[in-house]
Amino acid sequence: MTLYVIGVGPGDPELITLKGIEKIKNAEVVTGWGSVIERFSKYTEGKKVIPLNYKEESKLLGEVMNLAKDKEVAFLNHGDPAVSDYQLLDKLKKLAKEYGVSLEIIPGVSSIIRALQIVERDLTQVIVVTLHVRGEINYSKLKDLIKTGRDLLIIPEPYPDGVKRIALQFEKEDPTLTIMEKLTYPDEKVWKFKCSEIIKGDIKFGDLTIVYVPSVTEMGVKGMKGDG
Repeated sequence: MTLYVIGVGPGDPELITLKGIEKIKNAEVVTGWGSVIERFSKYTEGKKVIPLNYKEESKLLGEVMNLAKDKEVAFLNHGDPAVSDYQLLDKLKKLAKEYGVSLEIIPGVSSIIRALQIVERDLTQVIVVTLHVRGEINYSKLKDLIKTGRDLLIIPEPYPDGVKRIALQFEKEDPTLTIMEKLTYPDEKVWKFKCSEIIKGDIKFGDLTIVYVPSVTEMGVKGMKGDG
């Protein structure tokens, strides 16, 4: 049968696509991270629900794939599967091939789209960077990217000091960052802080955050030229 990886939108459950809802309704099994599944509980009644967690991820994904051999399975994915989830998607593709399961991706709305609305930019005017990945992160690449003259939209590491780690990279130039948290949720928040304020105040943020960094042109080319 088929494992459907469904982009369910960034927070507001009304942003899921009609096709996404249809696939959830038709599925016999629903899986995904618990906080995502909870947003669509009205569609999961009477179905087998398998909430994932990092500790048992491998074991649970194996269970999901075994079920997907002869059942329709809906994997609820926060936002859009093609935005900041390539590691998970690669893992699912590999497992699907190993278990002989068909995999289909249902696109969704990404929180990046809401962030672009807030900072009044087009997707073609920015570079999107995700630091929400497993493994070692090379923060120095942020400086190289900003020198291209494009703004940055950065998904930080999912830790309270994730935004501070970004601010430290631009401490010398000290631009004003726009920090957007829990986009499209009822308690969505948007702040503007200079890097120095975040660093000195040790300001912390949640794990559903996007950071906007203005381009070299806006923060001043002179400051960037002094690097190194």
